[in-house]
Amino acid sequence: MKLAVIADIHGNLPALEAVVADFTPLAPDYVILAGDLINPLPYSVEVVEYVMDTPWLVIRGNHEYYYLDFNSNRIHPEVQDERRWGGLHALQRSIPLHVGNYLATLPDDLTLMWPATEPLRVVHGMPGDPRAGLFTSYTDADAARLLQNVHQHTVITAHTHVPGERRIARSPGVPSPISPNPPFKSNELRAEEWHIINPGSVGLPLNGSPHAAYVVLESVADAPESQGWQAEFREVPYDRCQALHAFLDQGALEMSVVAELFYWELVTAESEISMFFLWARHQELDVRQGDLEEVFQRYKQATGRDQMVEQKDPTGRFRAGLRQCKG
Repeated sequence: MKLAVIADIHGNLPALEAVVADFTPLAPDYVILAGDLINPLPYSVEVVEYVMDTPWLVIRGNHEYYYLDFNSNRIHPEVQDERRWGGLHALQRSIPLHVGNYLATLPDDLTLMWPATEPLRVVHGMPGDPRAGLFTSYTDADAARLLQNVHQHTVITAHTHVPGERRIARSPGVPSPISPNPPFKSNELRAEEWHIINPGSVGLPLNGSPHAAYVVLESVADAPESQGWQAEFREVPYDRCQALHAFLDQGALEMSVVAELFYWELVTAESEISMFFLWARHQELDVRQGDLEEVFQRYKQATGRDQMVEQKDPTGRFRAGLRQCKG
């Protein structure tokens, strides 16, 4: 059994097309998409329509929730401020009904159990919370607390935009329910640990590499009772300039601070949003009640981060006379 696992496309159609071109010759039996099809890049509708025409196994991520919750009492009051969340407001206006209805019917997670293979649990963040990512900074104890109600050995999780895998020991106190009806044994095949696999991000990687990332899984006989999964992490160059120019052409830099930070992330492949909000917290600046644009200007002046982004931006957007995109 061979699987192509992708996640976190975020409206980046050029990156998605490059990844599909890369995995198609590998002839995967199934393609799994672990959420966040949309937002902030300008091809969100095109990405969803592309996915709708495939037989892929797809779940929702937190950005689907941002859209689906928008015109409801589930939305956080802060998001109503278009000066702060202009990109999300623009997304809400751009998605047609048939696309929104498709996103509404997606599941939040999947448990996949092919014959003679180890079960896979597929979530975007963690079960029940698509925003609870398993970040690389988390200790094994932190991770075990997040996973304590997950009974499958192998878990596909996304959300952090950083590819990788890790094995986390299961503590003896974590439940592993056993069916009372013979001949069944257990809902999981190996209770001593979790095998966590993150495919990284197709459209907005945050691991320092601007290439589109995904993972290929193959079932291998590594346990007497079951089939395990072997991961091959892949990176694919794509026409990033097309995505960046489209971002600029829709006026994203003027839309909101958060939209500009998303553009920075596309340029640098680093966690620009987190860095900004952490800096503001350390400076004891109120980014929720205060003037976010003013705080952002202070961030630029204090750190020079905008100048570093300008130097890395292959569009030459900020440098007079440099309009040819390279990269």
